[in-house]
Amino acid sequence: MALPGQVNVPQLVALEAVWCGAADFGSEDATEGCFCGDAGGFVIKKADAHADLPHCEWFCSSLAQIAGVPQVPFSVIRHTDGNDWFGSSWMKGKTADWWNLAVQGVIDFNSIAEDLSRIYVLDLFVHNVDRHANNFMVVPDGNGHKAYSFDYSRSWIINGFPLPDIMTDPSVATISVKNWLKAKFGDYIDIGAANEVLDRIAALDVQGVQRVLATHPKVWLTQQQEDAIIDWWRKGMASDRVAAIRDGLNDGTLI
Repeated sequence: MALPGQVNVPQLVALEAVWCGAADFGSEDATEGCFCGDAGGFVIKKADAHADLPHCEWFCSSLAQIAGVPQVPFSVIRHTDGNDWFGSSWMKGKTADWWNLAVQGVIDFNSIAEDLSRIYVLDLFVHNVDRHANNFMVVPDGNGHKAYSFDYSRSWIINGFPLPDIMTDPSVATISVKNWLKAKFGDYIDIGAANEVLDRIAALDVQGVQRVLATHPKVWLTQQQEDAIIDWWRKGMASDRVAAIRDGLNDGTLI
């Protein structure tokens, strides 16, 4: 797993699954799990639901690592069907209904506010429209809790490319959850943490993006799609998007 600001080295050898089978994760995009021996269990994302799903999961998860966003570990998994798919590590200890527990004071919301801020600003960049409350991995951490990001099934190029404008629609799950948390806990977005994420995304150059794309199986992305992503970055559209998000944080429209 890469440190913040670093990029995964190419995963030349996928983790071999010992067993794979149907599992109820409450998601139409993740219906299988795989056990990979000492590496543990993984929630599998295949191209069955959407051809670009494995790439989107990998790219956004990698970008999270680079940008300093708490991210559930992930890997390329050699499924028992012989294909390489995206796998998100099955983390133990997920706190159910964490949002209600936070309202009740059982969870110290302040202990996860920075994590939520980092996740939120990344979601804005990759246009993740489906960050509903269950799409945060909130787990006990020391005397408090920590929130990790996972599940980018409605993010990135799945929304079309180039990306749509920065989302503000309150009916979108990501914005709805942010607004609900704000109503319960006030202006919780940590501007410093959010800007740090944006700084790290802005610092990612074309070569860095190419390295990210090289870390996942080639078949997860067509050459035309890869060229479009590189061209988008090269023409400064990623930087423009970062600037638009930063402006929205500073003037309060995205808070």
